[in-house]
Amino acid sequence: MTSSEQQDGVVPVYPWRCAPAHLRTRRQLAADGLRPNGQDPVGLVERPRRRGEPLTAYLYDIRLAAAKREASPAQLAALERATRERQLRAAERRGIAREDMETAGDPGPGWTESTQRHRIAGHAFAGLVDGREREGLER
Repeated sequence: MTSSEQQDGVVPVYPWRCAPAHLRTRRQLAADGLRPNGQDPVGLVERPRRRGEPLTAYLYDIRLAAAKREASPAQLAALERATRERQLRAAERRGIAREDMETAGDPGPGWTESTQRHRIAGHAFAGLVDGREREGLER
């Protein structure tokens, strides 16, 4: 790739799994703990599909990427509040009062006792349901 191609706004398109090793997608950068760092895409990769247009992904140069930024405590607290609010609204849509979700109480007997497995009467594998060995079973 020459610098004239980059200046003209033309980015090379690579077939699936044929991009150079130093180019990564956003997800690949994120998996490595990196971010594009404001750089423009330097290429595209296309993955063919049976129907329709191929899937495309922008490629970024890993040599120009920077480390991901850490979220501040205030940002983390804001995310936690927003997540809790979203959970409360989802519970309200399902008929659970907000007050029931906000009070911490006894979750009930089902949470403390181990659940017993029900045996299926007459089933060939009824003895296996409760974890016993395969004694007495023949092929």
